[in-house]
Amino acid sequence: MLLLFESEGTYDDMSPEDYQKEFEAHGAWIQQLGDHYDSGEPLEKPAKSVKGKDKVVTDGPFIEAKELVSGFYILKAESLEEATELSKGCPILRLGGSIEVREIMKM
Repeated sequence: MLLLFESEGTYDDMSPEDYQKEFEAHGAWIQQLGDHYDSGEPLEKPAKSVKGKDKVVTDGPFIEAKELVSGFYILKAESLEEATELSKGCPILRLGGSIEVREIMKM
């Protein structure tokens, strides 16, 4: 799984045309991934956090966070290393974003 992180205001100053180009870049990258691509979605900004035994709910994302989880991709790869290499083509990196690559535990 690729967890995508971006600064909260990454797209705020983009024109609709530039935003569309970024959206299309993700579609092109998905096409390049071919059979490695399983699924993925962008995430909305509003979030909630539930913590602890008392299940305390707070609003998020949090002001102290420099980057927010903005989306995810699930890829099919033979190893964490292969998934990491595949992640290097993700368009989010061009905008200064970052990616956390995690293996999904088999249950």
